[in-house]
This record gives sequence, C-alpha cells and structure tokens, in this order.
Amino acid sequence: MLQIYNTLSKTKEDFQPLDQNKVRMFVCGPTVYDYIHVGNARTFVFFDVVGRYLEFKGFELNYVQNITDIDDKIITRAHTENKKPEEIALEYKTAFIEDVDALKIASVNNYALASEHIAEIITQVQTLIKKGYAYIAPAIQAKGPGAIEVKPQSNNEAGANYDVYFELARYSKDFSNQYGTLSGQKLDELKEGSRVEVEANKLNPRDFVLWKAQNYSYEPANKSPWGLGRPGWHIEDTAISEKYLGQQYDIHGGALDLMFPHHEAEIAQQQAASGKVPFVKYWMHAGFLINKSDKMSKSLGNFSTLRDVMARLRHHPAETIRLYFLSAHYRSPLTFSSENDALVGQASVAIDRIADFLARLAKAFGEENPVLDEILKSCADKFTASMDDDFNAPSAIASVFELIRALNPLLAKNALSMWQAETIKTFFQTTVERILGIVPEPKEQSIPSEILELAEQREQHRLDQDWSKADVIRARIESSGFTIADTPFGPLISAR
Repeated sequence: MLQIYNTLSKTKEDFQPLDQNKVRMFVCGPTVYDYIHVGNARTFVFFDVVGRYLEFKGFELNYVQNITDIDDKIITRAHTENKKPEEIALEYKTAFIEDVDALKIASVNNYALASEHIAEIITQVQTLIKKGYAYIAPAIQAKGPGAIEVKPQSNNEAGANYDVYFELARYSKDFSNQYGTLSGQKLDELKEGSRVEVEANKLNPRDFVLWKAQNYSYEPANKSPWGLGRPGWHIEDTAISEKYLGQQYDIHGGALDLMFPHHEAEIAQQQAASGKVPFVKYWMHAGFLINKSDKMSKSLGNFSTLRDVMARLRHHPAETIRLYFLSAHYRSPLTFSSENDALVGQASVAIDRIADFLARLAKAFGEENPVLDEILKSCADKFTASMDDDFNAPSAIASVFELIRALNPLLAKNALSMWQAETIKTFFQTTVERILGIVPEPKEQSIPSEILELAEQREQHRLDQDWSKADVIRARIESSGFTIADTPFGPLISAR
C-alpha cells in the first residue's frame, strides 16, 4: 500500500484517491521571467517521479502544472529591458519547456498558462464576490512615468479600474479558522505586511489580491467587470485546477516555500468558492535546495540555473541531475554549491556505474544461473517497498546498486545467460527507468573480466573492513593500467 506524508495532517497516510483508479494532481509551476534554477528543477523532477510511480501502480493520472506568465516580476524585467511583458514571458516559457524536456520530465499532462485562463479566473472571482468572500476596492493612484490616472470612483463606475481582494476575516469566520492550518500560521498572530502586501484600500492588511487594476500603461491588462487589470498570483492556480481537475482533487504539490501564503490562499479561495472541504486530499511539499546556509532562490541571488549546471556535465546530464536530486528524500534539504559540485560529481560517477553495468550485461553469454531469480526479486521488492514508503527514492536507488553489486561478480565470471541478462535489462527499463528516469545508454565496455573480478573482490574486502587486502588489490588494478573510484554506489573502474 502506497503511503504519502500529508503536509496538512503532518502524518503518513494510506493513499486512496477520490476516484478508485484515477489520480488528479496539480503542482505549482514557474513564473517565467528567468531560467529555472536547480532548486526549481528539484521540485519538478520529484513530482515527475510521483507521477511516473502512480502510473506504474496502475492509476490513470491527470497531472496539471500551471505556468505564471502574468506577474509583477515579468513586468519589471520587461520594463527594465525595454521589452513587452509578453515577449519576456514567451522567451522564458519556451526555455522552461526546453529545460523540462532535457530533464526527461514526462508525466505532466497539461502545462496551463495563466494568460489563457483569464475567463476562468474572472468567473471564480465573480463567484467569490457573489458569495461575500471578496470585495471591490478603488485602485490606488500610481506614481511615476506611465502611471494611469485614477478616475473618480463610486460604486463600480464605468471606465474606472478596480482592485478585488479576498476577505480573510469572513472566510475565517465561516470555515472555523482553517486559514493557516496547512502552514501552522495563525491569522491573529500574523504581522501586517508579512508575505502579503499592505495596501490602503484593503479592509484588512492581511487580505490578499484576486484582481489587480492596471496601474501603468506598460502593464498587460485584460478587460474585466472591474475595468482593465490582471489576476493575482493565487487565483490563477485555483481557477486552472478547477477547470481541469474539479473543485476537489487528490494531490497538490510544490516547494516548501509556497506553503504560506500561496497554498493557504488557494485553500481559502477554492473552499470559499465551492463550499467543499477539503479542497485537496493530500498536500506534498519538497524541501529546499540549500546553497551553503541559505535556501536557493532568485530573490537571494544565490542560485545556479539548471542550464548552467547541465552544461558542465559531459556525460548523461539528465540522468546525473535526476539522480542527484533523488539522492536525498524529497522532504529533506539537499545541499548544492555552485563553486563545488562534489555531490553532482558523485551522481555522475553513479550514472557511469549503471552505464558500465549495462554494457557488461550486453555481453553475457554464460549458463543459466539458479540464483538470479531470487536476487532480482529481492531487489524489485525492496525497490517498490521504498517507493510505497512516501516515495523514498534514495532507498529505491540503494536497492538498484545492491543489485549491481550482487550481479557484477557473476558477470565477471560469465555466470549469467543471455536470456537472464535480458530479464535484468527489462527490469532496468520497465521499473528503474520508467519510475526514476536515471538509466543511461550503455557505454562501450573495455574493462577486462579479470579486472572486474578483482574490483568486486576488493569491494567485498572493503565491506568487511579488511583495508589491507583491499589496498593490495587496488595496487594490482592500478598496475594493470586502470583506476578505481570508490563511490557511495560502489566501485567505478576506468582505463587510464
């Protein structure tokens, strides 16, 4: 039975979708004003693995991810570069799709642009106004070049532009103070201006925007019942998810820093609009990618783009990056340094070890080995048990390298048949690659079998902590013109 850690309940829960064989999942996508950084990519890779594993388990998956292409950050960058906001959005939306393709992200069914769902957003805002959970407010006069003059405004005067805000006090009253349950924040303890911009036209400083009036002539603006403007950040997600997944669905995912206020706002909006509780059955949040002592983010200026990192990898960049991201449990922080990619280097060595193993496998032509079925079944059982335990990819990966360690001595002795080799290859393709996406193309094998056998003997001595015997074998390997690297995933041999 698959178990998922639900951020809302703070416990692992048996996974039971709302519809027996169907899973509906939404994950927050990027704001396209720059290339995605490796912290963004970690989140997207993990949820790709979630989607892949759900399909592996036999579920019919509907996985939607939004792309925010209307946002203040896009407008600011466009204004700075003397471009139109839509030009910036298109440039980096295109780059994002290229990046996720390069990462072998394959489980997303629909990338939904905010700009293509204005009608749905307006409809949801209207619903919230009608039900008394949102209010219309006069726009505040902007200042500086390009500022649009605010017209005298009375009750929704024609030709005037208005803001629309969500009324948290009303929601909190009607929904038993649920706002903040996901993140552990309490409404009455929040400081004014904490992650929610304070505006003079709000009824309460903690109210968040649903629709923003056009303030400057260079801003993108859509026609609405409240004049020219654009959607707020939170409302696009619920309008999009309701269209494709319904008013309630199974899994909502994203990075940990989106929990408050973004995901709290989503819950409030959707539950207020539909009256249905809970909005989402399982909430999942990926941990931060840590650069030295801080989370990686564009606002802190301590990020490396995914493109920069992948360009530095000569062999199997997609598989290497995916293995690196999956080497720590998704809820745990993962350390990354743009100055020292040691962990990425270890992942690269591990991927080379898989490629090396597959190359040896392709040359197997021995007799049937009676122990293979037991070895392979043990690995497959450990792999699926790990994934069933809240998508424990590090443990699943460990089982794969245990399999490689168990089979390498047999390959060195030519003690596997061609048909058994095909069975093992099938496991790598239909399970390891299908779920984790870390199986590279086999590389040409030029390591003699006697060297491989020595390496496995040395590895066993290391496991037994017989360091002197291990050192003797290392010397024999190196005197034969080869190097051996010890990695968390086993020995990697290469010709000098």
